[in-house]
Amino acid sequence: MNQKQLILVIVSFSIALLLIAASMFMSDTSDDDDDTTKVVATFYPLAYMADTIGGERVTVSCLIPYNTEIHSFSPTAQNIIDADSADLLIYNGGPGDSWLVDDVIPAINVDGTLVVNTTEGVEYIWGEPEEGEGGEGLEIDPHTWLSPKEALVQAKNVYEALCEADPDGADYFLENYEALNETLTQLNEDYQDLTEGNVSTIIVSHSAFGYVAYDYNFTQEGAIGLSADEEPSVATITALVDLMTNQSIYTVFTEPGFADSYANTIESTVESQTGHDVQLLELYLMTGPVDDMDYIEQMSQNLINLKIGLGVA
Repeated sequence: MNQKQLILVIVSFSIALLLIAASMFMSDTSDDDDDTTKVVATFYPLAYMADTIGGERVTVSCLIPYNTEIHSFSPTAQNIIDADSADLLIYNGGPGDSWLVDDVIPAINVDGTLVVNTTEGVEYIWGEPEEGEGGEGLEIDPHTWLSPKEALVQAKNVYEALCEADPDGADYFLENYEALNETLTQLNEDYQDLTEGNVSTIIVSHSAFGYVAYDYNFTQEGAIGLSADEEPSVATITALVDLMTNQSIYTVFTEPGFADSYANTIESTVESQTGHDVQLLELYLMTGPVDDMDYIEQMSQNLINLKIGLGVA
């Protein structure tokens, strides 16, 4: 976080504290009319899990707006107010929403609020940092929710958190959780087919699919690293073109809502060098509903497209 961002955060926190104090001073018994558990999630996949499992016993909201780049997100005063009013506050863990732990939680009163890291029990993997950040080596990859295997762990953590926050709803939550768990378990089994492809590497515009690649035994090579807020270098594009021509890879994956100009460059360059058509396919980041598809539907569509790119019969 640079100095300008830090100043904005400090100002936002000051405003938020004043608004929280005013809200507490002016509150009355009207809040008692809503007896649902108020769940605040940092972003969409966790909100989807909470809403699916919690059903009518929860009210769920997100701190990050749908389909927003999570890596560059900075919390606002309203985020702090929303987090302060939560009964259950759930986050992804890792660097993707570290701002919640570092900046938001210290600014709110967590007495009576259950705060849960949904990736507890997930074995983190490491990915390439952003170009130009000055960091060397690797950093934790936050994109756990894209893999059914890791999503199974996160859904269980959300279920257990809801049971702790609302013990009276445990039986209701169990029924909903079992349905979601069955869906994710089937997807995990279906994703195992990706190990049988005749292509072992996917080319992606953004290296967000490390857990999917790791869990289902293929590799990813990205034009940019873990964050979508960067531009690829000429050297990186050249290396990807060489890789594709040498290994006869003729698919490039892009993400809806993000720039794909460099994917088009790779496509046209490989086609001109090999004379082979290159197809552009989409992989969803699942940070909000897209193309009339929810989290599970996007995960299912990713499987279809990955099978094509990996040459799974």
